[in-house]
Parts: sequence; structure tokens; C-alpha cells
Amino acid sequence: MSGAQSVRDPFSFDGKVVAITGATRGIGAATAWAFARRGARIVVSSRKADACEAMCAALRDAGHEAIAVPAHVAREADCARLVEQAVADFGRLDVMVSNAAVNPVFDPLETLDPAAWQKVLDTNLGAPWRLARLALPEIARAGGGAMVMLSSINASFAAVGSAAYGISKAGLNQLTRQLALEWGARDVRVNAVAPGTTRTDMIRSLTAQPGWEDNVRARTPLGRLGEPEDVAATILFLASEGARHITGQVLVVDGGETIRR
Repeated sequence: MSGAQSVRDPFSFDGKVVAITGATRGIGAATAWAFARRGARIVVSSRKADACEAMCAALRDAGHEAIAVPAHVAREADCARLVEQAVADFGRLDVMVSNAAVNPVFDPLETLDPAAWQKVLDTNLGAPWRLARLALPEIARAGGGAMVMLSSINASFAAVGSAAYGISKAGLNQLTRQLALEWGARDVRVNAVAPGTTRTDMIRSLTAQPGWEDNVRARTPLGRLGEPEDVAATILFLASEGARHITGQVLVVDGGETIRR
């Protein structure tokens, strides 16, 4: 039509560079595929080099650009190398997805091993803080962009078996708000996604218990467990121009699981 202006797809990531921790399985892998299919160049990171290389090979075989940067996010040097390598190889960083997390124990606080407490806090809360300190200046330098953190519905209520994990995610929610406040003026948005019960390796031992999955379905209005792709789509939205006026928020993706709590 004469005089019509072309409108850029707000969900396109053509030319953008997206780094994802915990990117070789579950929500992280689904997120890598979601961004790659929208044109992003992907920095695949997890602790195991062979898993990173395998994920990169799959992305490249499908015609996408990707590099592997193995990193243990509880270590400052590894986080620094992740960001540095992304910028060295691709020349910029536009989106950081802090996905890697652990929940190694289900003990109550009374009997929780202090080493397990430290591991959970270092990984689930310390790592996003480290990555933010390192990545957000690069994102601002590239002209602005986004960071998306992986929280959990367990941040919002107390639950048996979710002591250290829930506390770490509650802290992450506040970290999200604080970073959004501090970085908004530099056109960097920071948000979090809080999945409900999602079919990943983290809950494999629970889904193996007779009747456990049926109970989750029964208390969830949509009547199913979440899939990694459900969460990945939300992460992509929050990182996109479609969410350009959203920052400091925690978006719940749980099929309605928490509305009756």
C-alpha cells in the first residue's frame, strides 16, 4: 500500500546474540531453540563441555549460529569467561538468560547440610548476580537489551522439600526488581519467569512416584504439567521488543497451579 511503513517483527532476534546458562537440556535447551528459530546467534553454556558441543552441533546442523562456552556459574571466573567469549566471538551481547539452577536436597531447614545450603544459594542466587554484573554492561554497550532470570513459583510460598530452593528463588525475585531499577536508564530490562511444575530432570524423581503427577494435574486448572517449551516461549517474549515496556517483573507460567493457594 502506498505510503505504508514497514514494521519490524517485535519477536525477531535477527543479528542479536543470546547467551543461555544451563542450555543443554530442559528449559535451557528449549530456550536456545526458541531464540535460534527467531534468528538469534546462541551462546550455549553449561558445566559439561561435551554437552555444550553436542547442543551447538544440533543448532548448527539446523542452520543456526552457535558457540559453546562451558561454565560453572557458581564460579566468578567462569561467568567472566562466558561473557568475554560471547563478545569476542560475536562482537556483542544483547540478551542474557540466567537459567542454570540446582535443587540437590529436599531436607527441611532444621537438618539441611550447610554445604547444600551454600551450593543452592551460590548457584541459584549468586550466579544471576555475577552474570548481571558482567553481562549488563555489555548489553548496555550494544545499545540495550534484556536479561531474563529463571525463578519459580516456590519463591511465593513455603513448601515441604523446597526450603533452600524456595528461599533462593525469593531472593532472585528481589534481585530482578533491584537490577531493573538500576539498569533501566541504560535501556536494559531485567525480568524473571516463575515456572510451575514443569517436566524437567529436576522433578524426575517426583514424576516417578505413583500418583504424584495425577495430583499435580488435579490441582492445576489447565490439567497438565508445563513443558520446557511453555517456559521458553515466555522467556523469548520478555527478551523481545514486544515486551519493551516491561521490566522488574516476575511472570508466572504455571497453568494456574497457584491461583488457589
